[in-house]
Amino acid sequence: MFDNKQSKQNIDLISLRALTHKQLAQMYGVSWSTFRNWMKKVELEVGKKTGHFYHIHQVKKIFHLFGIPQQAILTSSDIDDILNSKG
Repeated sequence: MFDNKQSKQNIDLISLRALTHKQLAQMYGVSWSTFRNWMKKVELEVGKKTGHFYHIHQVKKIFHLFGIPQQAILTSSDIDDILNSKG
């Protein structure tokens, strides 16, 4: 059985917000360069980031394309937006 105090310390939760390339790569558990390769394949769908950040609508699209990382905190409305977004 898990100790709640211990399991909470080992989980890094990130809410739905504008995120950097590095933050997204960490959420998916891949290297920066691997995530860059993934993004090259879907750049036309997602769009280019502004400065260092992908905006919330882009993050939702990334979650729709690659799946929702376990570390993400999403409301039911966010999940509906992701699942119902047009590809």
